[in-house]
Amino acid sequence: MERMRSEYADVLALDGVSKQEILAIARLLRAKPEMAIDRTSESGEYCLKSSQGTMTHYAKDAAATREDIVYEFAATPLLKAGLDPTQLPPLPALGKMEPGQWYYLAEGQVDPHHQHKMPGPALLLAVDVR
Repeated sequence: MERMRSEYADVLALDGVSKQEILAIARLLRAKPEMAIDRTSESGEYCLKSSQGTMTHYAKDAAATREDIVYEFAATPLLKAGLDPTQLPPLPALGKMEPGQWYYLAEGQVDPHHQHKMPGPALLLAVDVR
């Protein structure tokens, strides 16, 4: 029981909306556990792949990065709608994103958050929570 308290201390400390939000996410993951991707060895992040074109990366240790949360979206629909990717900086190396700045990852480029080439172009935005 003590191990469980220690492992879940952050969750057990939550109350109100924060508690309800984490429980809502837990229910989604329970219904579809394959959405959870462990990329901690590649980038220090856990990823939530909620659909083919959307993913959210969560830093395992937010104190070690300014990329606490990274939102990643398939760029193809926006490119077809007229988005000019040359107006966005290319996605930099891991840990080098400026929070609040949108980045473009061209098709066939290695995504530093995954350490492999992505199947299509992507748009990414980092958030520094701490």
